[in-house]
This record gives sequence, structure tokens and C-alpha cells, in this order.
Amino acid sequence: MNEEFLRKELDLQYFHENGYVRKTCESCGDSFWTLDPNDTRCGDQPCVPFSFIGKPLGKKIFSLREVRESFLSFFEKHGHSRLHYPVTGERMPVIARWRNDIYLTIASIADFQPHVTSGIVSPPANPLVISQPCIRLNDLDQVGVSGRHLTMFEMMGHHAFNKNIDEIYWKEETVRYCNEFFTETIGIPREKITYKEQMWYGGGNAGPCLEVLAGGLEIATLVFMNLKEDPKGEMVIEDKSYTNNPLNIVDTGYGLERIAWVTQGTKTVYETVFPEVIEWIETHSDDPRDKAAVYSLADHTKSLAFMLGDGAVPSNVKAGYLARLLIRRSLRFMEAIKLDVPLKEVVDLQLDLLQDDFPSLIYQRRQIHEILDIETERYRDTLSKGKSLVKRMIQEKKRIEEDELIYLYDTHGIPPTVVQSIAREEGLNIDIPQNFETKVASLHTHSSEKKVEEETQENLPHTIQLYYQDHYMKEFDATVIWVRKTLDGSEVILDRTAFYPEGGGQLSDQGVIIGEDGEVRKVKYVYKKNGGIIHLIDGTLELSEQVHGRIDWERRYSLMKHHTGTHVINGALRILLGEHIWQAGSQLNITDARFDYSHYKPLSEEEIRKIEQLSNEFIKKNISVIKKVMDRNEAEKTYGFRLYQGGVPPGDKIRVVEIPNVDVEACGGTHLDTTGEIEKIRIIKSERIQDGVNRIIFAAGKMVDIYQKEEEERYQKILEIIQPFYEVTDKANPSRQIKEAAKVFSVLPDQLDKTLRRFLKEADLKERKSVATLDEACRDLFKNWKKKKKQEKNVPIEEIEKLKGNAETIPGTRFKLIIGKTNADSTSVATAIIKEPGYIVHLYDGRKITSAASEDIEVDLSKEIAPTIGHILGGSGGGRPRLTQSGGPNRDKIDEALEKARELSLEIFKVYR
Repeated sequence: MNEEFLRKELDLQYFHENGYVRKTCESCGDSFWTLDPNDTRCGDQPCVPFSFIGKPLGKKIFSLREVRESFLSFFEKHGHSRLHYPVTGERMPVIARWRNDIYLTIASIADFQPHVTSGIVSPPANPLVISQPCIRLNDLDQVGVSGRHLTMFEMMGHHAFNKNIDEIYWKEETVRYCNEFFTETIGIPREKITYKEQMWYGGGNAGPCLEVLAGGLEIATLVFMNLKEDPKGEMVIEDKSYTNNPLNIVDTGYGLERIAWVTQGTKTVYETVFPEVIEWIETHSDDPRDKAAVYSLADHTKSLAFMLGDGAVPSNVKAGYLARLLIRRSLRFMEAIKLDVPLKEVVDLQLDLLQDDFPSLIYQRRQIHEILDIETERYRDTLSKGKSLVKRMIQEKKRIEEDELIYLYDTHGIPPTVVQSIAREEGLNIDIPQNFETKVASLHTHSSEKKVEEETQENLPHTIQLYYQDHYMKEFDATVIWVRKTLDGSEVILDRTAFYPEGGGQLSDQGVIIGEDGEVRKVKYVYKKNGGIIHLIDGTLELSEQVHGRIDWERRYSLMKHHTGTHVINGALRILLGEHIWQAGSQLNITDARFDYSHYKPLSEEEIRKIEQLSNEFIKKNISVIKKVMDRNEAEKTYGFRLYQGGVPPGDKIRVVEIPNVDVEACGGTHLDTTGEIEKIRIIKSERIQDGVNRIIFAAGKMVDIYQKEEEERYQKILEIIQPFYEVTDKANPSRQIKEAAKVFSVLPDQLDKTLRRFLKEADLKERKSVATLDEACRDLFKNWKKKKKQEKNVPIEEIEKLKGNAETIPGTRFKLIIGKTNADSTSVATAIIKEPGYIVHLYDGRKITSAASEDIEVDLSKEIAPTIGHILGGSGGGRPRLTQSGGPNRDKIDEALEKARELSLEIFKVYR
């Protein structure tokens, strides 16, 4: 069916009028158009070899910049608007912030999917021309090896969005433009160019296309996008059904690097694209013989310059995973060629070479340096820890399958070559699957988020959203237009409402609805479904009943302060830390707000102080909060993709909330009119919640006063706890004192009182001391506690030797197991024993059982043993992986607990036999 479709769609008048004939390739079987009636092959690899290496095509040697400018100027002369990146005037980013389905910009048409290509949003210009930096990792293993594959490339494209066929231009003009550009501007002889018929699909669209070939290389693709995915469609491509698209779209992709390559005729594309970088790498390398590693490093560092320059933060998910993947590959290539310089130096060279054409990249130079230093250290730490994990897996299973290789790489960052090397040392051969890293990258190229389908598709009536007309509306009149009874009340829809439905991290409004009978119904929850705004109420109302609504204003006003506060916090973070700051989630509560954002390290206390200070400066300035509905194109042109911090809203109209010179977002929440209404902001907590993501919890307005009162009460409670031992003379700034004191014990501030009780009980304090601050008292307490513990650790050598003499050798292994009782401190004794390799110890000292294991034993006692024996004793157990404590009131079960520890230990050592 596709063959018939292509024959019909691509039998162009242009080909017939200009002497082309349609042939079938004797090698691949595809159809192609050529000026040579004797051609038997399509002109693509591997059907034909490259013929331009050392014999360049074109009227002159073109640099990358010359190819780009020639292309853009050519199409500008033919009525196309040159498209620039919103705000900076440069380009669209390589991080696809406007997309929910992909993380990287993989083609120039991706800039316009899905909103423009679906016909929902008008194109920013029509027709238009663009040169779009793109990143693709679908051929990762071929980069540096094939001579032609790149992860980072520019796709030049001219696009026309036709509501009806030929409204702007369509197939005939597209091929004519292509031939004219290549023959007249670039100077490739027209007889050297062939057009191969193919089907194209991607991003929910499809259509026939012509691959433009010269010298054995594909230099452009002309796609005629006239299909869209539709489960009911009759056209089937790669097991997906398609139907006619609302628009007929000219989607072309010209390879900037490949066009330059055919005019230069260098040995590989890498000498054309990265000549200065390759020379620098080879000059600084101690062993540059591995050309593939040199080429790959040159390619990857350019990709990293763009990814990190456009704000990607390395992590274990989304675009951050792909950035980390390229960083770690780059580090391995540097090891292969013995390039002993920091990775940031190579990326810095790329930034220097790119800054004239892409000046926005250098704005993030400091952050890029810091990210690469952090990621390098993490990589080395990962390899160090990962080797023991691999050895254990090999000893357990005597084999490692492909899915386990992927697991080790994907989860633990251990490359298959490292696994292969370790396995070889253990006498095991492992084959690395072909295109291994491409497979891993493909797992993270597209979003795994599933669309949530409505349970029902009932048509619900539309409600006028009064809360958007006036965020300060407290009361309103309305008519009931839909009712459904529930077990504990009713769900109602009104023709108009000031009740905000839950969404965008903001809780729904609450309040009351008063019926015609004067009865008050409590509004418990408000939500959106299928376009309707549903109010969950106590009691019931009748259809067409006239009602009066009154929202809980104090609740709403607190939510508005916290919502506007998140925008202020976001702006302060970006100004102080860098443009890579990107919202990763938020939750607005009555008493506080949670704001999650991308960043590559935890915040320091000084950074937290500056963020809070700057946020409050914005509040003092009483900046107007602008709320407006804009055309999507106009909004993107004005503000860029920073708009989509909280996600990408649908439609051609978006609601924009702007705090000038602070923050701007597409946001559907309710907001204050000025920042001054927030009154003040207090950061309660800052923490790192996952790889690449931090969280700030803050309070706004009078909630700050409530929090400060609670904090002062906590401070007084802590002072009461230490009063018998310390007199604190300086009671100023209780918040700082609590935070600093908590740091002494490495606990959270709300755990400090419990921690202090334990340390005061275990320390040996002989007299009450006078200290300036709480944290000073804690440092003195910790010092005394350590001194006492050190004294406890002076274990008689006879005790240690006696226990080692009673050790049990575990059958089939070199390891020894010690189960026993001691009159000394069991933790001190156990710690002394496991300084030697090969011991696992379980000792009871009259108060607790200590379990410990030597460094060479792969075990997590805190998970595998301590909780079980703690349960037997009627208490609990836990600690670090190789040192735990267990205890409880059931002292009559000590022998049973020790025997269980022995049994579990023997079970663990089965893997070592």
C-alpha cells in the first residue's frame, strides 16, 4: 500500500519536465528519480560508496557558517521569514521545553509540533526558514565510528503550512527550491543529485518524502506532511494508523554539516565539523591513536555545550539522564586516549568556538564548569562503588545477561566495558550487545508519562470562570445548571463561579453556597472534569435554582500569597543560581508552600539566606503582578519558553502571569495584584529530594509569624532540655541557632530535641556551663560525648583475642563468624574486630546486640539482619550497612536473637561459596 501511495504522491511534474526518470534500486529495492537513465542504484549508502571523499562537490569549499547563511539567505530571497529564537533573537533551544513527549529537539519540525502542525496554533510565520541545532542519540554507538554520524547537528529547514493544497506552496515548488539551492548556490552538478522515495513519520505525523542524495550521502530530506495519527485511519505505517492532516505541511531538513562535508571532501564529517577541537585533543592527549574516541569526544562535548548551555541539569531522569550519559561517555573516551585534563576544558573550547554564532551558550559558563566538575567526581565514585557490585553479581549468577548490563549502566552508571573487564578477571566472558548504548539512550529519549484518560466522556455544561475576571471576588450570584447526588451530598455545576478548582499545585477553594431557601451548603471541594467545574457540597440543590456563593476568603488569600510567592522564589533562584533553574513541581498549602526545582547540588546556608533576602526585596518593591491572556505565538515571541515552567497548556490562547524583571509563566492559578501583598517570605527548609532536584518549603504573610512563633516555642523547649547542663546567654536569632545546632548532630531541626535528650543521657557532664548560643552548647556536648565514647572503646586486647579464638569459619569460604557476649561495650569490641578483613560479628553486652561486618563483605546488616533480631527482642534494630545496633525489653530472648543472627549470616554467605 505504501508503494502505491508513494508512486501516486511523488510522481511530480517537475521530474518529468526536467528529464528525470523513475528507477528501482537493484540493491535496496527503493524507487528513486535520476537524470541518468542508466542508473541502477539509488545513490544512498550502502547501495553506493561515498564518491566525494578527496573529490569534493560544489563550486567552492563552504564552512559551516557559510552553508548556514547561504541557505537562510536563499530562502529569504524566495519570500520566507527567517525564524529566530524568542527573546534572545538566536534560536530555539535543544531542550524541548514546549513538548511533553520528547526531551530533546530532534528536528526543525519539532519546533512546531504539536500545536502548529495540528492546526490549533497559527505558525509564527508562513512560509519560514530556520537553522535548528538538534541532538539525536538514536545512533549513539555509530558516532565516531561510521565517519558520518553525529549526536549534535543543525537541521536547516524551510516550512510552509498549507490549509489547502498549494495555498502557500507544496511539492513542485519544494523540489524546485531544493534543486536550485544545491546546483546554483552550493554548486553541485545537477546530474550528481538523485531523489529517493520514502515514507516519513514522527511526532504524531507522517507523509511521503524525498531523500536528496549526492556522492552517496543524504544531504536533505523533503517531507510532505499530510497525515496524522488516528486509530481509525486507513493508512498504516509501522503498525500505526493515520488519516489526513488538517494541514499540508512542507517539512524539509537540510544537513548543514553534511553539505559542508561534501564541499570539503574530508576523510570524515568530523574533520569538517570539529577541526580545531580534534587538533586540540590530539595535541593534549598522551595516546591519540584511537580516532573513534577522539571523534566521539569532539562530538559529545559540542552536544554538552548546547545541552548544559540551554539549562539541562544532569540527573537520572529525562533530559538530565541524556546529559549525564554524554558526560560519562566523554570521560571514558578521555581515559581511552589518556587525555589528562578536566572535561570542562574541552567543553570550554567548544564554547569559545561557538560563542560568535550562539552567544547565549556562554551565559551559563560558570554553571557548566561546576556541573562538569561535580559529574566527573560522581562518575569516579560510581565506578569505585560499582566494581564490588559487579563482582557480587558474577559470583552469585556466574553470568550477566543483556538486561543486567542495561541495569548496571542505567541504574548504577557502570559501563559494559567495565563489567566485561571485571568479568574477565573472574574468569567469565561477557559479550556486549551491538548498539548497546543506543538502546540505553532510547529508553530515555521520549517521555514515559501516560496520558490520563477520562473515565467517562459525558458532556458537562460550561461555567464562566469569575475567579479569572477578578481574583478578589469573594461573593457572587449564580444559577444551578447541573446536579448529581452523592453518598454524602451533591455535585453541582453553576453557570458562573468564583470558586477556584484544584489545579496547578493550588488547592481548591472552600466556602458556602446559599440556596433560595436560605439554607447554607458547605462547599468542601471543587474540581474540573471534561470542561465542567464541579462543586462538591453538603446537602443538595435543584436545577435552575438561584444561589449565592461565598468563598472562604482567608483560605483563598493565603493560597494566593503562597502561589505568587512561588513565582517570586523562582525568580530569585534563577537570578542568583542561573538560567538552568526550572520548576519541577509545586504544592500550595494554607500554612506553607513547596517549590521543587532543577539544580545540580544542595543549597548552602549562605545561598538560602540570599534567596530569602532577594525574595523579600521583590516584595518590598511592591511590583505589579500582570495577568493576561495572550496568543501563544505572541507570548513565546515575547517571553520565550520560560513560560512553560509549570507545564505546557493546550490551545492557541494561554494565560500569562508576569512579575516584571522577576518571573513570567503560563499559569492558571489565582494571584495577588502586587508583590507587596505577600508581606514577607520565610524559607523554612531547603533539601535535595532527588538527583538533580531540590526543594524549598517556605511560608508567606502571617503564616511567617505563626511559623516564627512555633520556632520560638521549639527553641524554648530545647533550652529547657539543656538548662540543667548549659546556660545560654545570647538568645537572639533562635532560627539560626537551631539550624546550626542541628548540623552538629547531622539531624533535621525538628529532630533536635529528641537527639539532645539522647546525647545528654550518654555524655558525662560533670558541671553546668555558661555558653553564648545553643549551637555552642551542642558542640561542647558533642565533644564530651565523643570523649566518653573514646574511653569506652579502650577494649582489652584479651577480650578481642578471646572472641576471635572462638570464631566459626563459614564452610566453603574464607570468612569467619563471631557470635557471643562481652562485658565491654559491644560496639567498641565489634568495631575493633572488623578492622581486619573477613569477619562478621554479633555481640551482646547486656544492653544491646551489635552486628558488624568487615569492609570486604558485601552485606547491608541494617536491612538483612538488625530489624529481625530487634523484633525478637521486642524492639527495633538499625544503623549503617556494616554496623548496627538492636535491642528491646525481651532480654530472655537474647540467645534466640543471637542464633537467628547466626542463621541469617550463614544464609548471606551462600553467595560466596
